[in-house]
Amino acid sequence: MAIANESHQEEHNMQEHHGAGRYVVIWVVLLVLTLVTVFTGRMHLPSFGLLLALVIASVKGTLVALYFMHLSEHQGANRLVFGVSIIFVVLLIGFSLMDLGTRFRLANPPGSQYSDLQAVDIGANPAEGRTGGHQQIQKQGHETHE
Repeated sequence: MAIANESHQEEHNMQEHHGAGRYVVIWVVLLVLTLVTVFTGRMHLPSFGLLLALVIASVKGTLVALYFMHLSEHQGANRLVFGVSIIFVVLLIGFSLMDLGTRFRLANPPGSQYSDLQAVDIGANPAEGRTGGHQQIQKQGHETHE
């Protein structure tokens, strides 16, 4: 018996089961992508780290939807809904990254990886030349009194 939006051909296709090999390959790909996510998450990639994480997560979600949820075997409305969903995810990621990349310099919080401003005393280490905002204000105050 076919579901409401499936044809008899799709019902016939659903009864043909694929071997476990296909699922093992997809599972291994998902594990590799997870390892890539973990390793790149530990690296300091300020310029494209966010983009890389979002792309990997989108690819993993797409693989799960296509193969483990069997959307690759469906046709018609299911493919249309999946395709439109992918387009909207790409637009969401794209617009978010464009917004982040074109922000006014002071709109990013000080101390964040997207800001070149230092937060007050966050990460202050005079040995590395990072004094933090509070100490810089004190230095400026001493210079003006001299």
